[in-house]
Amino acid sequence: MKISNFIPLYNFDGAVITTIISVVVCFAIIGGLFFYVKQSKKRKNMVQNRKKPNDTPEKKS
Repeated sequence: MKISNFIPLYNFDGAVITTIISVVVCFAIIGGLFFYVKQSKKRKNMVQNRKKPNDTPEKKS
């Protein structure tokens, strides 16, 4: 009994496509997190309207 080489025993097309999609999704998530952290650091360094001791020098005695 001879097995023909034209009949694939295993079909990995779906697995290859799933792997490629999952790698792309992982890179998108990592890029999104990196962008979020970068933006949050910018927001952290923004000027805040906080009262400082020298805001009203005329009130000092």
